[in-house]
Amino acid sequence: MEINQDILKKYASGQCSETDRHLVEKWLNDDSWHSIAESTAVNEEVGSAIWNKITTDATHNHKINWGKVTAAAAVVFVIGFSIFHFSHPTLDNHTFSNTSVDNSKFFTEDHYDVQLSKNSTARIDLINKKLTFSGDFIIKPKRDFELLDNNHNILVFKAGKEYFVSDSPDFGKIVAFQKSDLAFLPSNMQIKIREQFQSI
Repeated sequence: MEINQDILKKYASGQCSETDRHLVEKWLNDDSWHSIAESTAVNEEVGSAIWNKITTDATHNHKINWGKVTAAAAVVFVIGFSIFHFSHPTLDNHTFSNTSVDNSKFFTEDHYDVQLSKNSTARIDLINKKLTFSGDFIIKPKRDFELLDNNHNILVFKAGKEYFVSDSPDFGKIVAFQKSDLAFLPSNMQIKIREQFQSI
């Protein structure tokens, strides 16, 4: 039996016999054009042209459009860079000065608070991790960081703690210690520090 439009219509509507169903399924699995029983014969060139067109269209759909891929990668890169750059707080570099001879002076920054005693200056450079100062000051970090003083000592500051920093000749060197450690200093130094910083 030859495959024709009537058998295909019956097969599609589910009205063909079991034998016809097997025959149609066998025909569907066959790649050749020889089993078509139409009044006009199909030219082999026409069949080849149809299959070539189908194959070309199928492979064309799978080709990668590198322009779109490049554009998408650029967008992802820009978004990723923006998120990374703007989500991390930028470090700062500030110079503080208190020329008053009577009172201490308080400064608030993004990463720390600073209270300078009278006639004191401090330059805190978180970018290069350097500390330059004269006089006394109290620093309260809002995040952990380390600074290198003029004598190349590494000073470690922890968030939430308060530190007293001084280059006073009374100490003989640059000192930095937690405010809670003031109780262990000699009483004359405790009095001097309390006079400079009324908040202690």
